[in-house]
Amino acid sequence: KAAGPRAASDACGNVLWMLLPHPVRERLSRHAQRVQLAGGQTVFRAHERPRAVYFPETALIARLAHLHDGQTLEVGLIGRDGMAGISVLPGTFMTYDGVVQVAGTALKVDAHAMANEIRHPGPSHALLGRYAWVVLGDSIQTAACNNFHSVGKRCARWLLMMHDLTELDDFPITQDLLAQMLGVRRASVTKAARALQRAGVIDYRHGQMTVRDRRGLEAASCECYRIMRETHQRLIATQL
Repeated sequence: KAAGPRAASDACGNVLWMLLPHPVRERLSRHAQRVQLAGGQTVFRAHERPRAVYFPETALIARLAHLHDGQTLEVGLIGRDGMAGISVLPGTFMTYDGVVQVAGTALKVDAHAMANEIRHPGPSHALLGRYAWVVLGDSIQTAACNNFHSVGKRCARWLLMMHDLTELDDFPITQDLLAQMLGVRRASVTKAARALQRAGVIDYRHGQMTVRDRRGLEAASCECYRIMRETHQRLIATQL
């Protein structure tokens, strides 16, 4: 389902979109619509120019890297503080797919219109350029986290990011999917989730995750969560 341009020009639940200058948002709204994204939907593919960019509101999009042996690894999450389709920026390209992790709404903007808007130096070009560096930083930090930190700490980091980006204490997630996102065996995720549940930090039943103790989850995570969130917050603070 999609709403028309008028609905798209209303207040948007995406932080990055709202940081764009008002005249830019007005122009882009003529090429935008609010859409409902379904879980598992692919919104862009690696090495392909996107036809549209997405500013998630309640939806959550995972950046997935695929290996030749069929394995998949999550290298970043795009939620209400980001944009999916960063390769519309000059000189950039994506080596990963964008797959909807949590169904919800997003503002869908024509990629050609977005590219034209940010082609020349200006506030919008600068903002999205900084965001591109945030995306790169997230990928690097995620790679370091996957290499050096335990499954338990990585699991806590990932759940914290889900909690932040959905702003929900309860969200759907299967252990199979979580294992795929972290690039580990399901048994490893089961062990990590049980430890968090025994500590009273989370509750997991029938594919539904509930965050019970936010501070406890932060304590169980590695420093990568703090580093990545502070990077996003600096982007917002720089623009305000």
